[in-house]
Amino acid sequence: MIKHWFMAAVAAVAAWAPAEAAEWMTDFEAAKAKAAQENKAVLVDFTGSDWCHFCNVLRRRVLDTPAFEEYGADKFVYLEVDLPRTIRLPEKLLAQNNAMVKQYEVGGFPTVLLLDEKGHALGGFTGGLTRLPDVVKSLEPAWQVHCLLKAAEIEPARRAEHLAAAYALYPDSHRKHNGWLQQLLEEADPQNESGWHATRAAEKQMQQLQVELQDYVMSRHAVVACYDRYLEQALPGNRPRILALKSRYLNGVSAIMLRRARTVEDVLASRALQLQAAECVENPTEREELIRRIHEAYAHPESLLPKKGDYVPR
Repeated sequence: MIKHWFMAAVAAVAAWAPAEAAEWMTDFEAAKAKAAQENKAVLVDFTGSDWCHFCNVLRRRVLDTPAFEEYGADKFVYLEVDLPRTIRLPEKLLAQNNAMVKQYEVGGFPTVLLLDEKGHALGGFTGGLTRLPDVVKSLEPAWQVHCLLKAAEIEPARRAEHLAAAYALYPDSHRKHNGWLQQLLEEADPQNESGWHATRAAEKQMQQLQVELQDYVMSRHAVVACYDRYLEQALPGNRPRILALKSRYLNGVSAIMLRRARTVEDVLASRALQLQAAECVENPTEREELIRRIHEAYAHPESLLPKKGDYVPR
């Protein structure tokens, strides 16, 4: 059923069905109350209306379009959390918005979060996405979690099963905020009949990895060795996550090396890291194609050296 909703939403891009304009609320407590009354989630748009270009692009091209309003009509209550620089907000509203930015650890604008009626963060995204399918895809995991939580309420006999499924689907980017869901599971399934403890163990392993990486941040070889060590002992579901982190790290270091390259040897060292990152792709066909494209991009390494006068970040 969830997949059906997702496909219907993407199809709406072409249909552009008419819909009433969404009501963007500004009172957090009122939005949660309305969500509870209407059995919906709260979609929160953290924005800077008078200074954030990509915030306005997101609203204009996606969130304020009839297609998105049609998609969210039976799903969301809309809440705008605005932090303008020149517009003067009422003192109470400004205090609320600043508190929400702190509470949900919003580190960039725009940020869109999906909350339940109690204010628990279920997922979302940061960045100015400009296409409806991309926004729907980014919100879909959080919406699935919301649907499972509702199913747990209306089917007491399957409460633990639904809660465990919601826990497993919880977006990685928001797992540190799901302590409340752990508590619900402990109460609903103290004997671990749903097997949710395995998901929790995998989550703890990823948290432990992040803590350990902080000790090696100044040594690339130590960071890579740390990733490899955790790959060897990866719990179910964690291997793809660790591979993705390792690949992102190596590609990031490679990009920095290329910007700072002074010799052909420096460029080739950057290529070596990209090839190492490509090895993190488990699908053989995709991996081979990526390796081919890397070799193609570095076919003439001397041409990738910064030209005289180019700015090179420190």
